[in-house]
Amino acid sequence: MNPSLRESKGAFLDKVLDLLWRQWTALGVSGSAEGNAPWIIDPEALLLATCAFGRFEPRLFDEALDCLRASGWVMNTQRLATLLRDESWSGASVLGAVAGFLSTGTQALKWRRLSQHLPRNAKPEGLFSFKDGRPLPVVGDPEPHFAAWGFRRDPLRLRGYSQPFGPLAAGNLLLQLRALGGVNVRAEIIAYLLTHETGHPAEIARAAYYHKRSIQNALVEMNHSGVVEIRQTGREKHYWLRAAEWKALLQRGGSLPQWVCWPPVFSALEQIWLKLNDPQLEALEPLMLASELRQLMIKVRPALERAGLDKALSDDRQYLAESYLPVFLSDVTGLVAGMSFNYEPAIP
Repeated sequence: MNPSLRESKGAFLDKVLDLLWRQWTALGVSGSAEGNAPWIIDPEALLLATCAFGRFEPRLFDEALDCLRASGWVMNTQRLATLLRDESWSGASVLGAVAGFLSTGTQALKWRRLSQHLPRNAKPEGLFSFKDGRPLPVVGDPEPHFAAWGFRRDPLRLRGYSQPFGPLAAGNLLLQLRALGGVNVRAEIIAYLLTHETGHPAEIARAAYYHKRSIQNALVEMNHSGVVEIRQTGREKHYWLRAAEWKALLQRGGSLPQWVCWPPVFSALEQIWLKLNDPQLEALEPLMLASELRQLMIKVRPALERAGLDKALSDDRQYLAESYLPVFLSDVTGLVAGMSFNYEPAIP
């Protein structure tokens, strides 16, 4: 493999893992990563990303399981199924193993229902790998919950160090709203309206991954409360909230977090990683390598556009043949470097 590509591959994985650590830390995982991020956290998208990238960081994977054991009630398993359907993910079978493992205790029913619709791994394999792709050896008897889904791993011993999420942490706005009003569509609606001037049912549905009809019906009912306002523009109805009053209710000072549409972001990052981790790339000449990577970015660009991140990518048409290689490396490493998105500031 091209030395620069190999180095960028490692840097890319490290930056994505750091991002996942920071978000799980905000959710209550015990760790040293900074968890009070300025952007809203999407717990379902985070879990799906962890089912792929966490296979290269066993400690992160197990701490996430520990967090789900303690605070799995905050997860919307119906929305998890929707994200699996609407975006491209590689970790459906891993999620099945996670759901199977969580199918005990007070939250057992929703995880059991989810696991019944997820595919089992057809060919048994090791769950974890080193960052260079070598499989991590399994010591002792394989964990039975994961073996049942076709994944070999060491016996699972959760530390039990996870804590409840901090409701006033900037990134935990959605979790706070779910704790206040339930794990349902209305939490997403309020989170969206608090981080945007107004919201149309169709755009909220696209951003939150719910059916438009569900959003529309909920907004009509919420408007009757006298709290959710309507602004008519022609035949369209745009809904809005008085953010200052909600900030007082939620005991939040300063600015609210930025809305980030995480599912397409994590899906695109996963697709980039799967290509970078493809051993067939190592045998390609620079011209063919540049062509493969160009096609990859053409494939993931629509997802990044939905998240508003397409402006972070270079126009590949300006770079012919192998001259695109350094441009690709710069784009993918810059994409996750600190995840400093150029979003408009949240409504004060």
